[in-house]
Amino acid sequence: MARKFLITTSAISLLALLAAPAHAGGRPDGSSRAWFGQINTGWAFPTGDSGDFLDDDWTFGGGAMYWPSDWSIGIGLDVNYSKFDFSSMAIGAINDLINQDPTNDGEITGGDVENWQFALNGVWSLGPQTDSGFYLTGGISWNRVTGRVTNTGLVYYPPFCDPWLWWCVPGGVGPGTIVAGKQDTDEFGWNVGAGYSFDTGYGGKIFVEARYQQIQFDGDNLEYIPLTVGYRW
Repeated sequence: MARKFLITTSAISLLALLAAPAHAGGRPDGSSRAWFGQINTGWAFPTGDSGDFLDDDWTFGGGAMYWPSDWSIGIGLDVNYSKFDFSSMAIGAINDLINQDPTNDGEITGGDVENWQFALNGVWSLGPQTDSGFYLTGGISWNRVTGRVTNTGLVYYPPFCDPWLWWCVPGGVGPGTIVAGKQDTDEFGWNVGAGYSFDTGYGGKIFVEARYQQIQFDGDNLEYIPLTVGYRW
């Protein structure tokens, strides 16, 4: 409920801001150069059915933007990383399925979904100025998605010796996380969002951005909204 309230509130706030009269933003400065860099980090909220089996988690990324000074639209190439842990409800549902198999007496204690994303986006300024204010963004993505299920057990830790300080940590057996199952897949996705950039007075721009991300599988889609803060220069 809290997640849905936060996402709904954020969406309403963005729509209200976009409706307000203001100069547009997205491009870092008004100089004649065309290439810019950017980094970002924030919090990602799984939505829809994805919100039932994945927990919120951190995300980060970076990339480059091509935006000549006489264009109202820029082109961004982003590399983003997100990782979501399975919710307790998802872990319980998987264990219920395992218990239905009389030949299987195992169980899982955790799991996660990891995504490396390469996105090609357009960035559109919502007014006569491009250096500060509101902008829209949207595009397509290629996603390397990895799903894992894990359990807790005894694992062997090898010894480790520091070559500079001349001390060693002995190896041994102790509790640890064991990957019980893993699957990788490459999937197409798309995104759409909005943001606001702030003038720093030093040439670069701080921006706040929210995107709706959908990764399309044969069955259910993976959906989440990263709310990020970043810097373009």
